[in-house]
Parts: sequence; structure tokens; C-alpha cells
Amino acid sequence: MEQMRNAIRLVVGFGACVYLVQAPELLAQSAAADAEKITFEVASIKLNKSNDRGLGARILPGGRIDVTNMPLRQLIRMAYGSENIQTAGQIVGGPSWLGSDRFDIVAKAEGDPGVDAQGRPTRLIAMLKALLEERFKVKVHTEMRETQTYGLVLSNKDGKLGPALHESTADCYGPTNPPPQGQTPDPARLCGIRGGNGNVTAQGMTLAQMAQNFANYPVVGRPVKDRTGLSGRYDWHIEFTPAFLDGPNPDSPPIANPAADSGPNLFTAIQEQLGVKLQSEKAQVEYLVIDQAERPTED
Repeated sequence: MEQMRNAIRLVVGFGACVYLVQAPELLAQSAAADAEKITFEVASIKLNKSNDRGLGARILPGGRIDVTNMPLRQLIRMAYGSENIQTAGQIVGGPSWLGSDRFDIVAKAEGDPGVDAQGRPTRLIAMLKALLEERFKVKVHTEMRETQTYGLVLSNKDGKLGPALHESTADCYGPTNPPPQGQTPDPARLCGIRGGNGNVTAQGMTLAQMAQNFANYPVVGRPVKDRTGLSGRYDWHIEFTPAFLDGPNPDSPPIANPAADSGPNLFTAIQEQLGVKLQSEKAQVEYLVIDQAERPTED
């Protein structure tokens, strides 16, 4: 269950922290489960009227899922997002209360919802999507819009990588390196990112996943597309002085770092340490448009 608890933290957290890069991968799994309508066995939804700004989600033994103080807009991102929707700004539309009303959800899955062979909570995401459609009457569509983006490109003309970016030697499992057929991955051997804002280490990640990771940092704030032309998995480490620090609560906006000028910023560190850079571009990107949402009947 520890693996599943990590997955839940992953899909509810979008700050520049440990699980950033996997979030789009997990969110994308809901589309694959559309053909099979999977629902929670029982679910209770209540409006959270407290002044507590903290939020969270947990999976408990027996297939119980607890969501606390979560805005519907964030639940929609969890259920309908994809690897192409990298930033909160790519989710638009819907009534104003989507970001202000907060809900507590207690749901029970029939049996353990489990994870797929690559460690992703595909069935859990599908159940959440079905719940939003039934109880919140959510309807969405996607469309392409032109916007400012970044391209992740090689910074050296000779293609030489930076000193902190190497082809992966990690013996770990992930979407691009699944375990043998029928074998459940050991949570301790999952590829991913570990660390915090300003000091991050990755194992077994593609450069497309690196691009997705950088899109989540407030100082970047745009979709990032991998244009390095490099395939395969990489290990990397980066240290920088963050422009923003985490707010006092999980959903608080980032706050400016008073020591931001004391060391290399993210853009400089990416180029000097990894040998890649973020190049400003304009591109057509996918947006998730919320067409309809209704406040649920509490139970």
C-alpha cells in the first residue's frame, strides 16, 4: 500500500517537489480506462466548511480513499489530465466556485484498487473520473490553442551533455522500463524524482519527463516540450537557488525567495549542470476545457 499512498500524493501535489515528473504519466492513464467504466462501491461527498487551507488524499487499507478539503478544479485535473496538460493554466472554464469550494470525499473501492504492472493507479483514476461525472455532472473537452511555451534543447553544439546528466544505470522500473510480464514492481525500485525545491535527483527518466518536470516550477510556468532528439533513460541531479519557496499550506501560492540571487537560478543550473536549456517558443498546446460542473448533493 505504500506504493499507492505515494501515487495519491503524486496526483494531488503540483509544487516543485519530489513526485513532479510522474504526475502527467498517472493522469494520462484515465483515458486508457474509458472503455471500462469502473466505479467506487460507495462514496460520500461533503462540502468542507472549515477554514483549514490544507488538503490531501490518502489510500487506506481495504480500498478506502479519503480526499480532504480538495477543490473540484484540482480533482478534475487529477481525473482528466494528460501528459500534454502540464500546467494548471491549461485547465480553463467552468464556474468560479470550482477553485473556492472544497470537498471531503470518502470512497470505498470493491477490493484493493491496486496499480498496474508499471506502478500506476489506473483503476483509481478511472473511478475518480466516473465519480465526478455522476455526482458533479462534470463534462469536459480538449482543444488546441497557441501559447507561449519552452522547448528543451541541447545547449552545446557538439551535443555534449552536462556533468550532471548521464545515460541511466539505475535498475528501476517505470513506464518506459516496465518489469517482466506478470511481476508486480517493488516500490523501492520505481524510477522517479526525489528531493526538494532547489536540490533534485532523478533516476531512469526520459528527457520528455524532465521537460514535464520543469513545466511545474513557478518560475517556468509554461508547457515544456522535449526537443533534444534524445531517447532512452537518464539519471540526473540539479542544484539551484529557487526563485520561489513553498507557501505555508499545501495549496498556498508560492512566495518569493528573498535569497533568490544568492546562487544559480533554475535556468542557469539547467544549462550549466545538465547541458540542456529552455528555449522560449510559441506552439499549439492542448487545453482541458470544463464545459459543465454542478455542486453535488451531499450525503
